[in-house]
Amino acid sequence: MRKSVLAALVALSGLVSPAASAFDPDTPVEAKKEAFPIALGSDEDSTIELAFRAAFGLARGADPEATRTIDGRSYQFRPVAIHLLPNNVGVLLSVGSLGEAGHSESGLNAIHYLKSSPTGWVKQGEWTGLGAVGTVGNGATSWAFSSLLGRNPYLITSGGGVWQGCAIGSATVTELAPDGPVDRGSFTDGMSSGAGIGQKEEQYDGKIAAAVPDKSFTVAYTGTRAIKQQYVLKNGKYELVGKDQVPGC
Repeated sequence: MRKSVLAALVALSGLVSPAASAFDPDTPVEAKKEAFPIALGSDEDSTIELAFRAAFGLARGADPEATRTIDGRSYQFRPVAIHLLPNNVGVLLSVGSLGEAGHSESGLNAIHYLKSSPTGWVKQGEWTGLGAVGTVGNGATSWAFSSLLGRNPYLITSGGGVWQGCAIGSATVTELAPDGPVDRGSFTDGMSSGAGIGQKEEQYDGKIAAAVPDKSFTVAYTGTRAIKQQYVLKNGKYELVGKDQVPGC
């Protein structure tokens, strides 16, 4: 199995909007040119500590980690990426890890909307339980922001795990609407098998390769064989057209 599927379950590079340095010089937001295919990345942004502190109500000087108890489980959150929406609203993605988790237990993602101001970030809203997560207590393992899917930007997260020699990753597309984020669908973005007894050796890596904004997107796979699958927006969710050609675990 390839390292990209097992470690990050598809390695990607984030895409973000214009700089917010005029409002918060300690939280720069780099501008990068967007293009297909949309690639996700697992590098955590080390410059967004102030945004994270505002999101979780942490005092300056405290460790840049936050513990939250949700549904009776304790999650340890850390910041990983930020994106600037219109009207100087920053979208912060944090991932929450679940300590001493079993293989089938997942972590949790947190999304915060923060308003930038001359005195720093001001929390506007908080949402948890959105996006893709991994096994063994992990939240999302890779992510990207993109304006290529619709009139509103999207957050794309990926997570997954390994089951008896077969690794599989799932990606979720989350619309960053002005009044809050909404999960709009998911697709398999990585699969690798063959390490288990009697398994057929196969490998697929998928990326969003094209889109008609707010209507459809296409995932192109490389690996054992080239595949393209289209997802169409119906009743607020992106649904696969036809039968899924990517094998599961």
